[in-house]
Amino acid sequence: MLCAVGGFAALFGGVALQACQVPVFRYALENWSPAPWRVRLPATEPAVREAAGANVEIERVTGVAGIELRLPEGEGEEVPVWTGAADSSHWRQLLDSPARRELTRRLLAGESAVWLLLESGDTTKDAAAVAALEQALQAAQTELKLPEGVVTPAQLNEPGHKGAPADVLHSDLPLRLAFSVLRLAHDDPAEAVLRAMLLKVEPDLAEHAGEPMVFAVFGRGRALEPLIGRGIHADNIREAASYLCGACSCEIKEQNPGMDLLLAADWAPVDQAPKPEPVRMEPKVSQKITAQERARRAALLAAVVLLAAGLAWMRRK
Repeated sequence: MLCAVGGFAALFGGVALQACQVPVFRYALENWSPAPWRVRLPATEPAVREAAGANVEIERVTGVAGIELRLPEGEGEEVPVWTGAADSSHWRQLLDSPARRELTRRLLAGESAVWLLLESGDTTKDAAAVAALEQALQAAQTELKLPEGVVTPAQLNEPGHKGAPADVLHSDLPLRLAFSVLRLAHDDPAEAVLRAMLLKVEPDLAEHAGEPMVFAVFGRGRALEPLIGRGIHADNIREAASYLCGACSCEIKEQNPGMDLLLAADWAPVDQAPKPEPVRMEPKVSQKITAQERARRAALLAAVVLLAAGLAWMRRK
């Protein structure tokens, strides 16, 4: 999270960040492969299961009665997120759904982010959330600006071209600032897997099932931590949108906020060009650090953690 919020990294005087100018949403689309969700199947099941391009790792386990979907490695507790019978119908439901197909289509069309609204079932609350979200996104699309200095593939061959390798886009997909809203009913059986995944983006989301939740999804299906209930307001939406459209200050996916969703998608249109050299974090000074400097950094780190916790609490207000 420190790398995701540009101002936090500046607190650490011992480290210099080289940022690329490509917006976070586009850098994620072209560079961040989604983490695989772990799927357990019965060891005795004879059928061969095709993953159809989905980000899954399949394991056959003795004692498992059906299909078990578990979080990607390192994302949380070791319990099933969703379960279903070991048949073709549930296998298709695991890998794909109408909302996930639409989500993928919009991301591959170049949208900056798709804002998934997980409805609560309370029509008044859901309507208020939609109104606040749409109004804030319309303002963000008008007021936010994409970083300058991004180089398209066509510009590479132009005379006098300037730009660092990390600032070059990989694909001809137009770079644009565009947001859309995708509503997800709280009781649609076709979207049971997607709802189960979204409720694991943070560990305590099931406690807020009576409130609408908004997840900004970008890149190849990476969902940010949600805005919930009264936290769905213009300031919070603008903050998330600004992060997504700002220059990518940290290229390491795991050090950015969010969690990858399970999508069966073909990312080839944005995955064909050579990758630029990764931006590295280089120490400014000698590796020898005094006790006074270590204490200063520890104090700064504690301040950052408290600030991050405060921001997370404010999202729930």
